Amino acid sequence: MNLNEIEKNTVEAVRQLQGVGPVFFIPGGKSPELKVLFAGNSITLHGPKADIGWSGLHGMAASKPEKDYVHLCMQKIRREYADVNFAIAQVSEWEQNYKNGAEILPLYAAARDFRADLIILRAVENCPVKDYDAECFTAAYTELIAYLDPTGKADMVLTTSFWPHPADEAIRTIAEKRGYALCELGDLGGDPKMKALGLFEHSGVANHPGDAGMRAIAERILAAWENARK
Repeated sequence: MNLNEIEKNTVEAVRQLQGVGPVFFIPGGKSPELKVLFAGNSITLHGPKADIGWSGLHGMAASKPEKDYVHLCMQKIRREYADVNFAIAQVSEWEQNYKNGAEILPLYAAARDFRADLIILRAVENCPVKDYDAECFTAAYTELIAYLDPTGKADMVLTTSFWPHPADEAIRTIAEKRGYALCELGDLGGDPKMKALGLFEHSGVANHPGDAGMRAIAERILAAWENARK
């Protein structure tokens, strides 16, 4: 596996949401037809961080909030469902500490209590590659799923890493064994057209998905969910 691309992600997995909690809500009506949870990292939601030249409060490195994959997915889902509630769980803290994941899970209690009907789990990039433990990751990732979906009734879409990661194979295996929808993203991170290269001075930010990459992520997630519903 070529790990050159993931090594370009020099955006730290810490302090991605300074001063705010890791769970956000985008409410709809009081009786939603659908509740959707996005669980991810900086590609899902990253707060302002002046030292790396990032001023947004949305998915890195989309040019504006409505261009990140979360907002693009929300736009499409709202066309199908008249009333939808959305939530975002920023789980970079779990990623970097997955070997002690059980200790981190209570940070996401509000996401668990949201009782989502659809969970899009788009997290793995910040799990350390050095000393990666496939058995431990598989157990921790499965535990994360169970925590976010305590009833076991939610539709689940899992994605591989934007930059190929050793844990991708474990995610594929979990999806196959449990019948979850799987969205492959690893080819996007090696395509310069899918990144924000030249738009940010910080190379780590610039190697995140730009508008084209975000659009591709959204399209693939929605296609995986649609195929799973057929």
